Amino acid sequence: MTTFVFLSTTDWGAPQFGSRQQIALRLARRGHRLLFVDVPRALHSLISDPAATRLALQRMGTLRPIPEAPGDRLLVYTPRPVLPIYYHPWTNAVNQRLLGRDLRRTLARLGWRPDILWSYWANSAPLVGRLGERAAVYHCIDDFTAVDYPLTPRGSIARMEAELCRRADLVLARTAELAGDKRRYNPNTRCLPGGVDVDQFDPARPWPEPAPLAGIPHPRAGFLGTLDDRVDVPLLAAAADALPAVQFVLAGPVKRHLIDLAPLQARPNVHFAPACSYDAVPGHLAHFDVCLIPYRVNRYTQGLSPLKLYEYLALEKPVVATGLPYLQREAQLIRIAHTPAEFNAAIQTALAQPGTPAQRQARRAAAAAASWDAQVETIEAEVAKLLEGRP
Repeated sequence: MTTFVFLSTTDWGAPQFGSRQQIALRLARRGHRLLFVDVPRALHSLISDPAATRLALQRMGTLRPIPEAPGDRLLVYTPRPVLPIYYHPWTNAVNQRLLGRDLRRTLARLGWRPDILWSYWANSAPLVGRLGERAAVYHCIDDFTAVDYPLTPRGSIARMEAELCRRADLVLARTAELAGDKRRYNPNTRCLPGGVDVDQFDPARPWPEPAPLAGIPHPRAGFLGTLDDRVDVPLLAAAADALPAVQFVLAGPVKRHLIDLAPLQARPNVHFAPACSYDAVPGHLAHFDVCLIPYRVNRYTQGLSPLKLYEYLALEKPVVATGLPYLQREAQLIRIAHTPAEFNAAIQTALAQPGTPAQRQARRAAAAAASWDAQVETIEAEVAKLLEGRP
């Protein structure tokens, strides 16, 4: 049994049950022990994410077991508040000391000695070696250096991340591009792409139509995910105008401070559905005729690895996407568009030719090869190599 401390960039109970939760849950089910640390909150989070922050303030300092993991092997800890402006060098130094003290007390209360400090935070280098862990892993799933943070000197996050890469014993990066960048600081860097729960996204299951989709005519071109500044609003607006018979469905939480949906709300064939639980995601996707990944292509999104790629493919759906580098790995199975005209044409072709039985089978096979279970087997092997011979 290996004991992990997971420093997560998303809360366990977030609407999107993503890679951090998927990997943690499977490690626990395979007999390991994990302390999953929710996002440290600052008071400014009451503005950017009020509901989650209020819940975190109620739970701060508490541990709660996750019933899906047997034997209390997976505990979620809600840390105490920290100072705002996470990525400013001054506040980060204070925050990491506060978090480190908080976690040491929590580990002592549990009587746990961690084997692995597993961090998703690019600014967590000061914590390496401070929790008594035997080895540290940085799992890089986003390009933090491509984002401008308020009141944070340009380049500071890149310096923080470079220091974390140097201190970590292993770096895992979601895309080949990210892996190549991090390898400059740590030669022990591996690419670990996104995954999928193939049993959850099973096209053979009867999926009743969710209530938010009822009444929306077919054909439907759908996107399910967070609506934020990654989404290419002009592209979707142009597609809605060019394809008036197609109903565009956008389902998921909206970060209104990051995206202006007014151009889409003005189109009669664009529909919005609220955020849904992870268990309800396959039921939504099953009732899309074409699944979309309509992201803008810029420095930040070039490092993205949308999990929805393999969720779509697991359900054997035709997929139309913009030209993100990560998606090229499945270019034979999806339609990638580089211009608005190509995007519109790809949707029309996908509707007219949704896929032969062989094509649907190939989509499902690609998803199975990228399953979370396969990823966790890789993680276990890498961790075993790290810990071999260490006291």
